[in-house]
Amino acid sequence: MPSALRISALTKHFGSNAALQGVNLDVADGEVYGLLGPNGAGKTTVMKAVAGLLRPDSGTVEVAGRPFTRDSLRGIGALIDGPGLWSRMNARQHVRAHAKLRGVDPDDATSRLLPLVGMDQVADRRVSAYSLGMRWRLGIAIAMIGTPRLLVLDEPTNGLDPIGMREMRTLLRRIAESGATVFVSSHQLDQIARTCDRVGVIVHGRTCYEGSLSGLAPDGDLEAGFFSLVERTSSGIR
Repeated sequence: MPSALRISALTKHFGSNAALQGVNLDVADGEVYGLLGPNGAGKTTVMKAVAGLLRPDSGTVEVAGRPFTRDSLRGIGALIDGPGLWSRMNARQHVRAHAKLRGVDPDDATSRLLPLVGMDQVADRRVSAYSLGMRWRLGIAIAMIGTPRLLVLDEPTNGLDPIGMREMRTLLRRIAESGATVFVSSHQLDQIARTCDRVGVIVHGRTCYEGSLSGLAPDGDLEAGFFSLVERTSSGIR
């Protein structure tokens, strides 16, 4: 079975700044895969390349074993830079509107997705009354319209309180169990440790680790393992 997502030798420059300098990642079908790295490592740039929001300078992105094209977007749901919502509309109206835009049955979308993200009980409440966690869950419901096989999420736990983080972890596992692959970036190590099957770590735009959490932290101390890896990689680059 081909990988859900394979990134090979990906590079991207913004002027003289080399944001990506040869990123290689292999995301298996049906897993929750965490992309780790310090701030400025290039995580969001990778996410935007996978979601079709920017074009890399070189390298390849393959989705379900095929080179990335515009048609690949049919199988990708993405939420980058947070959910963009209308404060005066409710969850049901958001999902119905986006479903119509994508040619998806709005009744089917609302009945399937709002319960999936735990928003069915507040579906008729305006977004202005939602917590940040509820807004993220609605954004994920919108990203899941059309039943994408790959869900791309950039920092979905940013700003959430402990309850919101737990709800997000539960949701991501539920989405994977429904048959989708989840590709999620974060700098919150404890959340990744509780959620993901495997991880990739990038530092200064380069892949420096890919594999199990136990491989990154053999003694069980993920934070120590992560910082040790970052320090070793940074020293080698300098």
